[in-house]
Amino acid sequence: MRKRHDPRREATSDALVEAAERLFAAHGVDGVSTRQLAMAIGSANNNVVTYYFGSKEALVEAVYRHRLPAIDQRRGELLCAAEVAETDDNLLVLMRAFALPLFEQTDLDGQHSYARFVAAIERSGMIETRGGMDADFPETATLVRRIATLMPRKSTFEIDAHTRIRLAVALIVAALQIADQSEQRSVAQTQNLFETALVMATAGLAASVPSNEVAEGSSL
Repeated sequence: MRKRHDPRREATSDALVEAAERLFAAHGVDGVSTRQLAMAIGSANNNVVTYYFGSKEALVEAVYRHRLPAIDQRRGELLCAAEVAETDDNLLVLMRAFALPLFEQTDLDGQHSYARFVAAIERSGMIETRGGMDADFPETATLVRRIATLMPRKSTFEIDAHTRIRLAVALIVAALQIADQSEQRSVAQTQNLFETALVMATAGLAASVPSNEVAEGSSL
């Protein structure tokens, strides 16, 4: 039997997703209770998260599915543009195609809410929750594979390509967090911070130094 369209139910669900993105970004998944999520949307029902999503983990997935369709489509557009353009720095172009949608996405307060959410999920040790959705977001999956093929097989610490890409994205996301924390930072300054992080992240992916040549005693 087909369920009847219920605008109020959809509005509550959407409000929970947006509240979760914001609160998880600020405090981490473990730092936010279902009661706090209910309060954030003005609900007196402390079980509203359980009723609509079943668990906070399912709510995390709902945030992905709320943001990623548009981000995946944008990455596809940028990937197509990159394939048409002739360039000698394909890795940087592909990394820009991956990261630019994170830079472009902002919430009503001008914050890079999804990028901050991703950083919080990484800190919470739940980033693998994203892994099972590759088939639903094929442009992103294709882009990641293309980036991996341009990376040298041997990295400084012989870390696998997937982990190195995660580290590179973490650097870019950290730059967006720094930008969000400053009320005085101009649009041009934020753009420059993003571009700097993008170049640094790409350079890290391109680095190839045999592990036995790494200086001993390095603190970082």
